[in-house]
Amino acid sequence: MEPKLRVVIQLDIDLGQVRLLVRGRVTEQNSRALYVLARRANTALPGLDVMLDLGEAAVTPEALAGLRRSSETGMFPVLTGRAEQSLAPRQLQVLAPAA
Repeated sequence: MEPKLRVVIQLDIDLGQVRLLVRGRVTEQNSRALYVLARRANTALPGLDVMLDLGEAAVTPEALAGLRRSSETGMFPVLTGRAEQSLAPRQLQVLAPAA
């Protein structure tokens, strides 16, 4: 699996959704880039659901647990020195990677 993350952003205004298609290996360290992209998508078009599609990525258990926790609570990890609620709970959806 490729260590570098590759992300394709698909915007569907009709469904009210931004889909982030992720490829590569997602770790706890580089998953921060996914949080930044989710936050930017929500800032650019507030109110849209953000779907994080990990179907073609390899994800460490720690990174997946953190992403799922953020999906449930809407809270992103501390990226700028303070905890932030960036999305409403469940506004970030995480599609788990294929086995």
